[in-house]
Amino acid sequence: MHKHYSEELIEDIRISNDILAVVGEYVRLERKGKNYFGLCPFHNEKTPSFCVDPGKQLYYCFGCGKGGSVIQFIMEAENFDYIEAVKFLAERARIPLPEGDSEEEKTIARKKQDLLKINIEAARFFYEQLMDLKNSQAREYLNRRKISPNIARKFGIGYSPEEWDILYRYLRKKGYDDDILLESGLVIKGKNNGSFFDRFRGRIIFPIFDVRGNLIGFGGRIINDGSPKYMNSPETLVYNKRKNLYALNFAKNSKEKRIIIVEGYMDVISLHQYGIINTVASLGTALTESQGKLLKKYAEEIIISYDADSAGQAATMRGLDLLNDIGCNVKVLIIPNGKDPDEFIKKNGPEAFKKLLEESLSLVEYKIRILKKDIDTNTTDGKISFLNKAVELLSKVDNNMEREMYIKKISKEYEISEESIYAEVLKRVKPAKGFRTVSNIEANKLKNVRKKGNSEFEKVIECERILLSVLSIDNSVYRVVKDRLNPEDFEDEKDKEIAKEVFSRLENNRGIVPAELINLVGDGLSDIFARLIQGECNFDDNNKAVMDIIRRMEMYRLDKREKEILELLSTSQNHSQEDVEKLKLELKSILLKKKSK
Repeated sequence: MHKHYSEELIEDIRISNDILAVVGEYVRLERKGKNYFGLCPFHNEKTPSFCVDPGKQLYYCFGCGKGGSVIQFIMEAENFDYIEAVKFLAERARIPLPEGDSEEEKTIARKKQDLLKINIEAARFFYEQLMDLKNSQAREYLNRRKISPNIARKFGIGYSPEEWDILYRYLRKKGYDDDILLESGLVIKGKNNGSFFDRFRGRIIFPIFDVRGNLIGFGGRIINDGSPKYMNSPETLVYNKRKNLYALNFAKNSKEKRIIIVEGYMDVISLHQYGIINTVASLGTALTESQGKLLKKYAEEIIISYDADSAGQAATMRGLDLLNDIGCNVKVLIIPNGKDPDEFIKKNGPEAFKKLLEESLSLVEYKIRILKKDIDTNTTDGKISFLNKAVELLSKVDNNMEREMYIKKISKEYEISEESIYAEVLKRVKPAKGFRTVSNIEANKLKNVRKKGNSEFEKVIECERILLSVLSIDNSVYRVVKDRLNPEDFEDEKDKEIAKEVFSRLENNRGIVPAELINLVGDGLSDIFARLIQGECNFDDNNKAVMDIIRRMEMYRLDKREKEILELLSTSQNHSQEDVEKLKLELKSILLKKKSK
C-alpha cells in the first residue's frame, strides 16, 4: 500500500488512464470477445498470450505471469517505481499532483479548499432565499412539481433571486475576493464596466456533490421564461462534469445491486422521494467513460432511462455501448407513452415503476427493438436487412446461452432456421489468425505459470487471495462473507492487512474494483492477484464459491489447532489436570466441527 499520495487521488489517476489506451501505445492489440490480446512486451513469444481486460481494467500474460493495473503496466514498461508510474500517468491525464513543498501545488490546494467553502456558503444562501417569504414563486414551483420540503432539504435545493449581484455581494461580505469568486464560477465579470454579477439568477438551484460528499458545483433551472432552461457551473478546480454524477453520493449507499441513470435533476429527486434512491443523472453532458467506470464501481447492473424522443434514444444507444465496452451489465428501462421517470412515478407510484425496472431490456433486446422500429420487415428486402443487422448484433454476444436464446426467438418470429442464423453469426465471430481462446491459453500455459505450493499453509493462502479477488469482482458477496469471516481469520499477515482495508471499504459502501485491489496489494503481489482475477475467479456462482473457500479456510484453522492441541497433550506431564481436560474438550469440539463441515 502506497501512502505518498491519497487513495482518492491515485484512484482518480487510474480511472483517468484507460488501460486499453495506455497498453495500446506499447502493444498491438486485437479484440477477442470482451478482451484484447497481443504479443507480451515483457517476454519473447510468437503466439499472443498477453491479455487486456478493459472491463476489469487489468492486464495479464498467461505466458510469463506478469499482470496488474495500468500502474503496474507502466512500472514494467518504463522500468519505473510505483511513485514514478503514478506521476507519469498523472501527467498523461493532466492531473496535478501535490508535490510537498512546491509553492504552486500549495496554492492549488488552498484554492480548492476555498472553492469548497465558497460553494457551501453559496448553498446556504440559496436555501435561505428559497425559505424567504418574498420568494414564494420558487416554493410554488416546487409545490407544483410535488417536491416535498423534506426532500428539498435533503438535496439542499435553493433559489437564486432575479437580482444581478445579490450572491456576489453576500460572498464579498464573507471575505472572499473577486479572483477566487471568479474561479468558483458563481460570479461573472462584466465585459464593459468591469462590474461583477451572479451566474445564476431567477433559478431553482440544485447543489452538486461528488461521491465523497464534497459540494463541488451547482445546477440551475429557470422558473420563468428564458433560456437556457438548465444551466450548470463551469469547470473549476473542484468541478468536472465528465467525472461526476448527480446524486451518486446518495445512490452508492442504497445497498442495491443496480443503479438507474436518468436525464435530469427532477427525475432523480422524484424517484428518491418515492424511495428509489439508487438513481443518478449525468451533468448536462452525454455519459462519459469516467462516469461509466465510476458507476461500475458501485453497481453490478446499470439501467438507463432516458427520454423516448430521438435525442434521448441516441443518447441511450451511446450510453449502452459505452457501458458495455467497459464491462458493465447494462439494461434499458422503457417508460410507456414516452413519459419521463418524474411524470410516470408521480402518476403511477413506486410499485409500478419497480415493475418497469424488472422488465428492463438487455442491450441486445433494446437494439433489436430499435432495428424493428427503423426497418420495414414486411418486405423481403427489409426482412433480409433486419436479419443481417440482428446477426451482427448477436455476433458480439459472448455468452453462448444468451446468444442461443435470441437465435431461437428470431428464428421463430421470422421463420428462418436456427441453423442459418447460427451459421451467419459464426462467420462474424471467426477468431483472428494467430489467436487462441483464453481457455486454450489456460489449458496449455497457465498450469506452467501457477507453481502452487503443496503445503496446507500455501493452499490456504491461495484460498485467502481468491476470496479477496472475488470480493473485488463481485462486491455483493461481502454479504455472505462478513458474518462468517473477519480479517483476523486470515493466516498470511499481508493478506490480513489487505483484508482489513477491503472489508472496511465494503462495510462502508465505498466499493472496490479489481484494479483498485491490485494497487492495494502492492508490487510484490500484483502478478499473483492479476492471475487469480483473470484466470481462477470466473465462477458460475460467486456466493457458492466463496462459501466453499470459507469452509476450506475454517477447516485449515481447525486442523492447525487440532495439531497444536495434540502436541500439547503429548507433553501432558507439563500441564495441570485442569488444563489437560480443557484441551481435551476443545479437541472434541474441533472434531465435531470438522465432522459437520
